[in-house]
Amino acid sequence: MTKTRRKRKVTPRPVYSLKAEIQAAWPTYYVVDEPERRLDETFVRLKCVIVETSATLEQHRGEEIEIRLACERFLPDVSQSAQRAQLSLILRKNLRSMVAYLPPDAIWALPGIIASKAITHVQVDCDELYRGVATGLSIYLSTLAEMHSLEARFVEGRPRDA
Repeated sequence: MTKTRRKRKVTPRPVYSLKAEIQAAWPTYYVVDEPERRLDETFVRLKCVIVETSATLEQHRGEEIEIRLACERFLPDVSQSAQRAQLSLILRKNLRSMVAYLPPDAIWALPGIIASKAITHVQVDCDELYRGVATGLSIYLSTLAEMHSLEARFVEGRPRDA
C-alpha cells in the first residue's frame, strides 16, 4: 500500500513596509551622446520623512529618506535595452535611501502632481533587510488617507510584519 504524501504549505515570506511624507521633489535630466553609449536618464528625487513603519523598522520612524525615481532609456543605435523594474532600499543608522527605475511615461508629471498635493506620501514594501539592504517589492505614491483607506479594504495574501 502506497502512502499519499501531503504537500506542505509554503509559508510566505513577510513583507515590511514604511510610509514617508514627501517634503520636496525635483527632477533632473541627463543625456549622453558618445560613440560607445547614447542614453538619456531622468530622475525625480523625493525628500521624505518616514511617518509609519512595520514594527521591525520602527527605529527609522521620524527619519529622512531620499527616494530617487529614475527612468533610463538607450537612444537609437544601441542594441541594449534599459527595461528595468529595479527597486533597491537601504535602511541603516545614518543612511536611508531608495532607487526605483520606472517607465518613462509618467515620470515627468510627478513633480507637478506632488506640488498640487494630489500625492503627499510614499509607501515602500520590501523583503527582509540584510545588513540594512533590501529588495523593494513595490512603491505606491498617494495620500496617507488613501493609503489607509486601501489597507482597510484590501486583504493581502502575504502576512505583514505587525
